[in-house]
Amino acid sequence: MSTRLRRITGWMSGVAVWLAADAALFACPICFQFEESAVTDGVMAAVVVLVGVTSGVLGGFGAFIVRFVKRSRSLER
Repeated sequence: MSTRLRRITGWMSGVAVWLAADAALFACPICFQFEESAVTDGVMAAVVVLVGVTSGVLGGFGAFIVRFVKRSRSLER
């Protein structure tokens, strides 16, 4: 099986599992029956900030790696 076909099959399998998943799989058990309060709003804001910081750091690291790969390929020529 070619690499491209394997990659497409992997992506399609992932999408099929994601579409078939129940909504309960996308939330933690604590989030099912929460009461609206200031604490809940604070926790939700904290989760958004943590996900944003983590995404920013990983995105920067990914850009750093891509930059080095491009630089190494340009030096090989």
